[in-house]
Amino acid sequence: MAYDMIKTVLQAEASARQSEEAAKQQAKLIVEEAQRTALILEQAALEQAQNEANMIVSEATYNAEGIIKTAEKLADMRRTKVISTTEKKYDEAIALILKTITE
Repeated sequence: MAYDMIKTVLQAEASARQSEEAAKQQAKLIVEEAQRTALILEQAALEQAQNEANMIVSEATYNAEGIIKTAEKLADMRRTKVISTTEKKYDEAIALILKTITE
């Protein structure tokens, strides 16, 4: 009878060791899978951040080019206006010079 009790305890301990080892293996597999998943998520986040940064740079470049073109057009318009205004005053300037010379 004592043998049966000892045998039962030994079997329970052996079963507990096997269960513990199986649990450790399962936990190890879960941790490894979590690490793989974390690495995939990290890479996806980095790629998304890089894509967003590229898009921001692209938009900024596009906007800067638009601003430069607008500034160039405004400069041309201003230059044209100055020339036009100056041409309008040629007759006045010639008349003033002739008046000064004849006096």
